[in-house]
Amino acid sequence: MSHARQIAFGGLVALVLGVGGCGDSSGADAGTPLDSGWGGDGGPPVCPTSDASGFHVTLDGTPEGDGSLAAPWDIVTGLDRPSGVGPGDTIWIHSGRYLGTFVVKQHGLAGAPVTMRAWPGDRVTLDSNGATDAPVIQIYHEWMVLQDLEITNSGPDRRSDRATGIYVGADHVILANLVIHDVGTGVSGGQLTGDDTQEGTDIWVYGTLFYNNGWLGTDRGHGHHSYLTNRDSVNRLEDNVLFYAYGFGVHNYSYSDSNYVRNNELIGNVWFLNGVPGGKLVDNCMVGHDGTLVMQDVVLRENYGWATSLGDRDVRLGWDTPNENATLEDNYLVGETIFQDEWTGIWMSGNTFIGPVDGVDPADYPDNVYQDAAPVQNHVVVRPNRFEPGRAHVIVYNWEGLDSVTVDLGDVVPTGTDFELRNAQNYFDAPVVTGTYDGSGVTIPLAGLDIVQPIGDPDAIPADQRTGRDFNVFVLRAAVCD
Repeated sequence: MSHARQIAFGGLVALVLGVGGCGDSSGADAGTPLDSGWGGDGGPPVCPTSDASGFHVTLDGTPEGDGSLAAPWDIVTGLDRPSGVGPGDTIWIHSGRYLGTFVVKQHGLAGAPVTMRAWPGDRVTLDSNGATDAPVIQIYHEWMVLQDLEITNSGPDRRSDRATGIYVGADHVILANLVIHDVGTGVSGGQLTGDDTQEGTDIWVYGTLFYNNGWLGTDRGHGHHSYLTNRDSVNRLEDNVLFYAYGFGVHNYSYSDSNYVRNNELIGNVWFLNGVPGGKLVDNCMVGHDGTLVMQDVVLRENYGWATSLGDRDVRLGWDTPNENATLEDNYLVGETIFQDEWTGIWMSGNTFIGPVDGVDPADYPDNVYQDAAPVQNHVVVRPNRFEPGRAHVIVYNWEGLDSVTVDLGDVVPTGTDFELRNAQNYFDAPVVTGTYDGSGVTIPLAGLDIVQPIGDPDAIPADQRTGRDFNVFVLRAAVCD
């Protein structure tokens, strides 16, 4: 039996049918959004409807279509608020590589966002194809959900500025389970306009793989995975995997008083080896302000960082301004953690810091684990996905140096269900494990895994600056909805 409840993402309220794993989601045909975690449990993720409800975009669609499967739209028409699409509707984009830069003009309402997502099982790629003058996607209309899309720039020039993947200039936007790679900056938004209003509030980036974003300038690597500023709302990065940026991983930062850095929540993310393609390891996560405005209210909870050396930079909070109110809870961070310059209102509990902690006295925060040497036992985490049943990130700290590890997937995959595990560092390659789950532990190989190099820069990530078998992240996907 299903039960409906309302949950809120900032001001975004959606009707979600909570079901026992999977089932009919008629009335909420995209199955999203699920739960912001900001004051209510949205229940388990639900499967999308299996019929052809909603509207459709295909490579051979036309402006003259009506959005049905029999007469689909082209992508420009589908993004351009065609007749018949309204709040609460879903636009399904079918398999293919869509070349160009795109502006989303759909417009939802509170409790009834417009959702644009890939048709289940299809690889849908939006590729700016070397364009430098516009982001791959721009969003200026509120109450939108983008889900399950690949966002990239296949242009080979890695020595010149590359445009952003997604620019968010609208309120109440969810970006879920995307793959964003080889663009300039992955996601940006939250800017103030000339009349002192903010473009882009209540931005929730969830479950997304970010890799190989940026370019190598004459001075250093440029381009970050996340570059969000914020004043009036909460911006949330949750359960993303961020690695091999030319610049920083998370770079929620402003270099002047033209923007604020406030109300950032970073939950359940995994970050590692950012800066490598740019020739210099930098912070995997940096939240700060370089001006006179106070940087305040940053939350890090259940994040996972990794560095090749315990002295390499992992997390930096603060920059040059006074900083107020940082909450760190239940993080597992390998590498250096830095609280830079003046801080008031730090609260830390349940964290494991493997590497130095600078800028505070650890003795003032005794409810944490501080280690100056690598552990001797493996640490494995399985984090279920809020938007897709049977999906999870599997995070492996291979402190024991094993060639494989056995993991219990029973909390995510029902017995008798087909599943696959993909290497996050080479996501579109063949799965590293496939099978039908029998309820026992699943053995995952850790040795000999390959990575994907940046487009146009095939030697950017040298062998000695990869995770090897020491640390890996896998994306679990099970056929729960089939």
